[in-house]
Amino acid sequence: MLVSISFVSCNSTAEKSNNSENIGFVAKVDSTMTLSQVAKANNIGEPYLRTELGIRNHIGKNYTVMQMSKRFKFSIDDLRKIIEDRKNKQAKAKRKKEK
Repeated sequence: MLVSISFVSCNSTAEKSNNSENIGFVAKVDSTMTLSQVAKANNIGEPYLRTELGIRNHIGKNYTVMQMSKRFKFSIDDLRKIIEDRKNKQAKAKRKKEK
């Protein structure tokens, strides 16, 4: 008997666009990472992510994003969107300030 196992990555990819300004930040999120690892990989505060997801500070430090998403009813895409929206707003404010 032959058994096949495949692994699917949950990493995000940027949508292709002709205008490079529309691409923006692409979040680095994997379902096997902890929320702390996601925050560090994306240079964003873990407390900010916890607030946006409705997760109290003392809960689930060692749980993966997948485990947390099931418990707190959010998707990986929700987390990715929170990060990308925040980082894109920060970049836009920085560009505006530089002008």
